[in-house]
Amino acid sequence: MRMVLIDFRHPFFRPISRRIIVFALVVIWTGVEFFNGSVGWTVFFAALAAYVGWGFFLSGQPDEPLADAAEGGTPTPPKDPA
Repeated sequence: MRMVLIDFRHPFFRPISRRIIVFALVVIWTGVEFFNGSVGWTVFFAALAAYVGWGFFLSGQPDEPLADAAEGGTPTPPKDPA
């Protein structure tokens, strides 16, 4: 089993808005650490921002379709036995 820092294919990250928000928060926190003069944390969060940006936007891996869409669209309700 491969260990990953962030699972980019997790369903939580499916909407693009959540990806942008997570990336923006990491970049903003990098700026906070930079302006506070903390070099070590700045380097850490800059590397994390690069990793998150690559994984969300530049990795070139297509998003996996939703389970319902893979099965043929919207699920149909069960038929009544009567």
